[in-house]
Amino acid sequence: MRSIILRPLVIFAVMVLATIPLLWVNYSWANWQPASCLPNQCFCEALREGFIRQPINAYSSLAFVLAGWLMIAITRDDWRRGARNNLMQSQRAYPIIFGVASIVIGADSFFYHASLTFIGQWFDVMGMYLFASFGLVYGYARLRPIRPAMFLLAYAAMNAMLGYWLITNPDARRQVFTAMIYGIVALEALVLLVERPRITTRYFLGAILSLAVAYAIWTLDENRTLCDPTSWWQGHALWHALTAVAALLLYLYYRSETGKV
Repeated sequence: MRSIILRPLVIFAVMVLATIPLLWVNYSWANWQPASCLPNQCFCEALREGFIRQPINAYSSLAFVLAGWLMIAITRDDWRRGARNNLMQSQRAYPIIFGVASIVIGADSFFYHASLTFIGQWFDVMGMYLFASFGLVYGYARLRPIRPAMFLLAYAAMNAMLGYWLITNPDARRQVFTAMIYGIVALEALVLLVERPRITTRYFLGAILSLAVAYAIWTLDENRTLCDPTSWWQGHALWHALTAVAALLLYLYYRSETGKV
């Protein structure tokens, strides 16, 4: 396992180090359309001048990048060993989409917290949609098997609609994402009841727990109940870390399936 995770850790470290000089770049985002959270609702962290306006929230977003690279590394090892125990392992495109979606979330969220622009907000939320929509389509495919081409078509069509909706109704973005998460949980409960797979449920329960704790912290940060704008410890940064853990646990859960009881 140590050899599996070494490469993604090195890649991640290089990516983080490559962004460090951005902290000293003197750039103003004033000519860009501002995010809808401005001027006073962009989470607890104080805004600073320069290219990265919320450094703690921006860099904590990269936890998703690490999670994505770990998913891809584990997937590569599965291919090397010829593991074909479930849909996630038997279709090479699926774990790659899942891992890349996690990387995209991290990169988009970094850009959003660096710029606090409307386009950054759109990319940030679309990253979340890319990830959650995969869970919905994948859950359906485990109940009603579909061809990979249809899987990809459904996934692309869903995100095209979500992207358009996000432009026309940006204020509903959080409600839509919450509904998608409930949909994933409901589909998974249905899979467990109907298909009765051999699967490590503690990964799924861990993902739900991580997400629940993350949401509680996010709420405290959003409402300024637990807030120190100049602190290195930011509630929204903990949200990023815990939801990245939830994403990785969800991948491990899908990967752990080994047939029916």
